[in-house]
Amino acid sequence: METTSSAPGEVRHLDHFVLPVMDPDRAEKFYVELFGARVLHKMSDEVLTRIFMKIGENHIGLFSQSKATIPERESVDSYPRCAFIVPEAEFEKTSGLIQNRSSLARKIMDRESSGCGLPGGLVFTDSEGNLIEIFKGGRAETTRVHHLHFDTVSLDQSIRFYTGILNLNLLEQRGERAVLGIPAGQALVLHQVKELSEVTRTTYRGRHCLLCNERELPCDRREAPSSRD
Repeated sequence: METTSSAPGEVRHLDHFVLPVMDPDRAEKFYVELFGARVLHKMSDEVLTRIFMKIGENHIGLFSQSKATIPERESVDSYPRCAFIVPEAEFEKTSGLIQNRSSLARKIMDRESSGCGLPGGLVFTDSEGNLIEIFKGGRAETTRVHHLHFDTVSLDQSIRFYTGILNLNLLEQRGERAVLGIPAGQALVLHQVKELSEVTRTTYRGRHCLLCNERELPCDRREAPSSRD
């Protein structure tokens, strides 16, 4: 099933997202060593540390927190999650490193990832407790952000928001899950739940994702993100 929207929005790609971190240096090391990330910009003061990192085609932000914490997880069966494609030639090595470093890691079966357009991958917690997924790309793929998983207590209302305001296409709605397409071959995956996860409910400093309508990726510009980002 695919439905298109006549909404005025013109989202073309998912550029980046920001993750909350408890220990910025530990988080930076995790993404450098496991994903080959490169630091674009790092700012610290007595209150906040912000790290912007390039990972393949995209970038992520790591923002330290003051009082908010990420709950200790007992499983990876929760949301939100951020998913990356990793080149085929690098997938097994990256997967092995993650399984050695992550306190929680589980293979994603093909049936779980249906709707994302990808075969089974790996879901795990990063050094801070954020849920991340990786999937195997093709030979010519570069590492990039592929999709985000969000939980919602009203699937229909969330679908109306993303199709009616941001002009995303509803690619699939099956049971308690909906997949909304982003033109750059990316997606938002929405999951109906009875109660939002603790992470979704918590207000974390700086947490956001950028859905962009420009052809040029902001992370590819010469100027690094400013201190106001």
